[in-house]
Amino acid sequence: MPTDPIAALLARTEVLRIPRRRLATFGATRIDYHLLSPIDGLADRTRVREGSVVSSRPAILTPDVFKERFEGFGDEAAEFARWVSTSYRDLLRALEYNFRNQGLAARVVSSDPRLVAEKMLADFDARGVEDRAVIRCPDGAWTLALMKFTLDEAARSFPGHMQDLERRGMFSPDRGLSERRRVEVEALLDRARKDRSSLEELGRKLREYGLFEEYEDRFLSLF
Repeated sequence: MPTDPIAALLARTEVLRIPRRRLATFGATRIDYHLLSPIDGLADRTRVREGSVVSSRPAILTPDVFKERFEGFGDEAAEFARWVSTSYRDLLRALEYNFRNQGLAARVVSSDPRLVAEKMLADFDARGVEDRAVIRCPDGAWTLALMKFTLDEAARSFPGHMQDLERRGMFSPDRGLSERRRVEVEALLDRARKDRSSLEELGRKLREYGLFEEYEDRFLSLF
């Protein structure tokens, strides 16, 4: 058994379902989650926490404080950030990931956590729901369980992100040209917000520079 208190709590955490879709390279990703926990002192009761973690577009890492990459995860975030820095050192050195927990709601269900999990998973399977996470964890460790799951999702998506960025020359010697093009695109985005006649030029530049996929969400939001 782990002697570290955080490791001991995480050892009692079980990820029952992960989203089929991985984190996006060039846009934000929303992960809906369901945390199922037994309630101490109340037999056959389950606390169900539901919400969403939004992962922003990963970027090449710049020096900052790790704990500032998580918002809305509770008071234990800073302690967990220190604990996890060793395990995820390579991931956090290469790319910058930022996560925001939002829409958290909790309810108590009159059933055992295992039965609640079985019914929930069966319902998702029947309805073809593929992009929701289901996690069983101790009631007092839900924050740690959610943060670790979020980082594991980043680690699972990391190889694809590196390949996408490499294909777009983000690590190449001529990155200066790429950066200048992005500065130009950002300026066109600002102009298009005020003057819709600039949309055509913006779209043309995005296609010409091979950046349309990267800026697609922001471009379409202007419409």
